[in-house]
Amino acid sequence: MVIEEYDVHNLDCPDCGAKIEAEINNLEEVESANLDFINKHLTIEYIEKVDNPLKRLNAIASKIDPDVQFTLAGWEQERTKKKPWFIIVAILVLTFSLFLSSPFSLILGLIAYLIAGHRVIRKAVKEIASRQIFTENFLMTLATAGALYLGELIEASAVMILYEIGLYLESGAIAKSRKNLQALLALKPEKAHLKTENGVEDRKLNTIQKNQIILVYAGERIPLDGVVIKGESTVDTSTLTGEAIPVFVEPKSSVFAGFLNGSGILEIQVQNSEAESMVSRIIKLIENASAKKSDTEKFMTRFAKYYTPAVVLAAILVFVIPSLLGYAYKIWLQRALIFLVVSCPCALVISIPLTYYIGIGKSAKSGIIFKGSIYLDLLSRVKTLIFDKTGTLTTGELSIAEIKTVPDIDQEELKLSTWLCEWTSSHPFAKAVKKAFSYKFEPSKVDAFSEFPGKGILLVYNQDRYLCGSEVFLESFGFLNLLDAGDYSVVHTVKNDIYLGCISFVDELKPGMKEVLTELKQKGVKHLSVLSGDRIPKVEKVAKELGLDSFYAALTPESKLTKLEEIINSSQDMVAYCGDGLNDAPVLARADVGIAMGKIGAQASIETADVVLLNDKPEQLKNAFGISKETNKMVWQNIFLALSIKMLVMILGIAGLAQLWEAIIADVGVTLLVIFNSLRMMKNPDG
Repeated sequence: MVIEEYDVHNLDCPDCGAKIEAEINNLEEVESANLDFINKHLTIEYIEKVDNPLKRLNAIASKIDPDVQFTLAGWEQERTKKKPWFIIVAILVLTFSLFLSSPFSLILGLIAYLIAGHRVIRKAVKEIASRQIFTENFLMTLATAGALYLGELIEASAVMILYEIGLYLESGAIAKSRKNLQALLALKPEKAHLKTENGVEDRKLNTIQKNQIILVYAGERIPLDGVVIKGESTVDTSTLTGEAIPVFVEPKSSVFAGFLNGSGILEIQVQNSEAESMVSRIIKLIENASAKKSDTEKFMTRFAKYYTPAVVLAAILVFVIPSLLGYAYKIWLQRALIFLVVSCPCALVISIPLTYYIGIGKSAKSGIIFKGSIYLDLLSRVKTLIFDKTGTLTTGELSIAEIKTVPDIDQEELKLSTWLCEWTSSHPFAKAVKKAFSYKFEPSKVDAFSEFPGKGILLVYNQDRYLCGSEVFLESFGFLNLLDAGDYSVVHTVKNDIYLGCISFVDELKPGMKEVLTELKQKGVKHLSVLSGDRIPKVEKVAKELGLDSFYAALTPESKLTKLEEIINSSQDMVAYCGDGLNDAPVLARADVGIAMGKIGAQASIETADVVLLNDKPEQLKNAFGISKETNKMVWQNIFLALSIKMLVMILGIAGLAQLWEAIIADVGVTLLVIFNSLRMMKNPDG
C-alpha cells in the first residue's frame, strides 16, 4: 500500500466534495480515499505506486467542480480568500435598475443577474458537459432561469446574489471554526534553543536530532520530547493532558513537546525528533480522524445521493400534476422552482463532519484523543463498561505491605531474588520492588530472561534460576501450597526450584473514581465490571468499594480476552474496555471501544486504543463520555434542523406562502444555522 496526501483548493461545496471523494474511490488503483472538506485535505491509499496521479485527480475534480484543484500536501499556493466584489457590483446595478423605466431597467436587471450568477452558470455549463446534472450550480441556474421565464427578473437576480452571499458566509464560518481549532492545537514553537560548542543557536525543530541538548527558558513551551538533564521547574501540562495542576520536574524527569515551562531554565536531552514527538503523533491522529467516519456520517452521505433527485422529482410533480389538472401552470412553475432551490443537501453534508471535527478538537484540548468520529459515536452508545484494575481503577502506585518467607529462608534472600527478577520489568510490582530495595545488578550475568505479561518472570542469573509471579504462574511450574497473602496483591518467588515466599503490595483506589462511576451510571451506563489478573479477594474488595456490578479475577491476558468475548457475545449493547494500553492491548483492540487511560508517553496506548486519555484522572473518563454524548446530540439536532426547515419551506412553497428569494434565504440560513450551532460546543469545556 502507498499512502499519498494532497491539499484541496477552491472547494466551497461540501456536496461536491462528497461526489469527488466517491469518484476517486471508484478508481481501480485506489484502495480507499478520504476527502476532508473541513481541513481541505485529501488522503488516498493506493494499492501500488501510481505515476502522475495529480493529473487524473484534477480531471475528476474538474468534471464535478471546475474550480477545484489538488496539489501535493504542503505545496505552497496562495490561499487568500478573494473579496466578493462582483456581488457588491451586482447589488449596485440591480438597485440602480429599480429607478429606471423599461427597457433600461430590464437591461440593467439582466446585467445584474449575469454578474451575480456568472460563476454558477459557468460551472453549471461545464457540469452539464461532464454529465453532472443533479448539482447545486445546475439546479440554481435552472431555478433562476425559470424565474426569468416567468418575468421575475428582479427575483432571479436577488436569488443569485443571496446565494453567492450565502456561499461566502458559509466558507467564512467554516474557515473560522478551522482556525479556532488549529489555534487550540498550536502546541509547540517553531524553533528550539540548541546548545552547541559555540553557545546557543535557534534552530528549526526538523533539524534537531535525538540526544542533542536544548534549552527552554522560563515561560516558553517545550519544543521536543526529552529528559531533563539540568535544572528544576514546574511545567503546565494542560495543553496535552487537560490537567491544570503544574507538575514539578527535575533531572531524569520526562517532558513532552507542548508543555509550558514555569519559572526555571531547563536543559533537555532530546528523545524524539519533531516527527516522532508525542504532540506530532497526537496532531496527526486528529488530522486523520476524519477518515474513520461514524455510521451517521456514512448514512447521511448515502442519503444525500438520493435526497437531491427525490426533491427534483417532487418539483416536477408539483409543476406537472396541477398543470395537467387545468390549474395556472405559471403559478405552479413558480412554486416548483422553490423545490429546486432547497434541493441541495449542503446543510446536512457539512454539519455532520463539522460537528464531529469540533468534538474531536475539543476533546484533544481536554487531553482526550478520539481516533475517529466513529468512536465519538460509539462511546455515546456504550452501556457496558469494563475496567482493568491496577493503574485504572487504582492508582497503580504500589507499595510493599508485607514480606513473608517460608521457614528456614532468610528474608534478605527473598528480597534480593525478587529484586533481580523485577529489575528489567516495567510492571507496577517491579517499580515498587525497585523503589523499596537496592542491590547491584550486572547485565553480563544474565543467561536467560523471559517475561510473561500479566503472569510472571523467568530469569537465569549467574547460573541461578528464578521464578517470580502470580500464584497461577507458579502453579503452572508445579509449585503448590503457596503462602496466603490475604486480600493483598502478591508476587511469589522461587530460586533454584525452592519456594522462598512472597511479597504483598497495597494499591489505593483513585480519588474520585467512585463518584465518576456513579455519575456514569446515572447518565446511561448500565453495567460496570472489572477484569483483573489479581487474586479474587482483592478484586472483590475493589468491586464492592466502587459499586461494580460484577468482577472477574485471577485472569491471564488470554483469559481476559476470552472473558471479554463472552461479555460482548452475551450483550446487546456497546461494550467499552478501559485499561492502561500496555499489558492488555488485545483486550483494548477487541472491545467495541478501547480506552487507554493516563499513558501520555506510551506509544502502545496511542497505537492500540480507540480513545486515549492523556492523564489518569477519573474525571477524564467522565468528560470523554460527556463530549461523545454532546457531539451525538448535536449531530441529530443539526439533522433535525436542516430537514425540518427544508420541509417547512417546501410546504410553504406548495401553499403559495413562500417566494423564491425567501426560499434561498432559508436554505442559506439553515446551513449557517447548523454551522454556528455546532460551534456552540466549543463554549462548553466539559461536554
